Amino acid sequence: MTHHRSAYHRWMCLAASAFAVGSLTLAACNRPHQLPVLQAISGQTMGTTYSIKLSPAATGAPSLTHVSQQIEAELASVNAQMSTYLTTSELSRFNQQVSDEWFPVSRETAEVVALALQLNEQSDGAFDVTVGPLVNLWGFGPTPRQSQTPSQADIAASLEAVGADKLQVRLAPPALRKTHPALKVDLSAIAKGHGVDRVVNVLERLQFSSYFVEIGGEVRTRGTKPGGQAWQIGIEQPRSDQRSVAAVLSLSDQALATSGSYRNFFEVDGRRYSHTISPKTGWPVEDPIASASVLADNCALADGVATAMMSAGFDAGLVLAERNDWAVMLVRPTSDGKFETIESTAFARRADWPEK
Repeated sequence: MTHHRSAYHRWMCLAASAFAVGSLTLAACNRPHQLPVLQAISGQTMGTTYSIKLSPAATGAPSLTHVSQQIEAELASVNAQMSTYLTTSELSRFNQQVSDEWFPVSRETAEVVALALQLNEQSDGAFDVTVGPLVNLWGFGPTPRQSQTPSQADIAASLEAVGADKLQVRLAPPALRKTHPALKVDLSAIAKGHGVDRVVNVLERLQFSSYFVEIGGEVRTRGTKPGGQAWQIGIEQPRSDQRSVAAVLSLSDQALATSGSYRNFFEVDGRRYSHTISPKTGWPVEDPIASASVLADNCALADGVATAMMSAGFDAGLVLAERNDWAVMLVRPTSDGKFETIESTAFARRADWPEK
């Protein structure tokens, strides 16, 4: 069973920018008489920003400088393992290989690829970390965008090297293997969420019990803010021409990720094309979603499911969400210029919307 939201929540999607999330959090921290003040750490990673808020730890806890150094080291490790921009990363070196021999990788990289293959199966192929050549062909990757759509011949050629069935993973000892020499793996659709989880692991190891971790709009929390209030996530309208916060979602002891197409598209001959490319057809998704927001126990899963929803399309995405018990909120444009918002059964069960 799916759920249509009330008018109050109808024109909105999860803010995908660190600015929106951070500004709401800071505003909450600066309310009069709300002490003690949250500790904050921020920086840049994975081509975006990260923001961490910590409730003051007990006496004897490590200094904020030490915590920051540990987080930076962990994020550097994620990049060294899974970046497609660092030519020396594990993933880049695997992509450069044309052999079908097993390629040794870290346990973390193998586990993320294993999750990606699991999501590929659960989503009927909608989530596919090998779709990079098609994304680049359409001009949404590092390749400059052309003034016209790709030819069907070029799309067919790219599809030859796309497909999760051409990728294998082994956890012990950890390794990856390709069965097509031109196969490329891009974990961007799940890496930010995984990075959030890695930061959470650092904070847990340092014995923090209340925190807010965000990388590029993907969020995971534990506990509450000082005073017992839940962490709150900014919600903005899915418009390409402006940014405005419409509502907030309370989030405690879970993760939330979003994917959106409303600011990443291009037009050819008056037709708008989404940046979400179907790994099955090689063309942009025909049933576009303005945004997909996902609640889960960990952020890597939330991140991957959000991408799967964008690739599957609105109607098929809802079917997948119900079948897999995924907590999903989907927003799509309507013919009258407004938006339709539907929650899956699991999202309606898990979401905590404060009163306006």
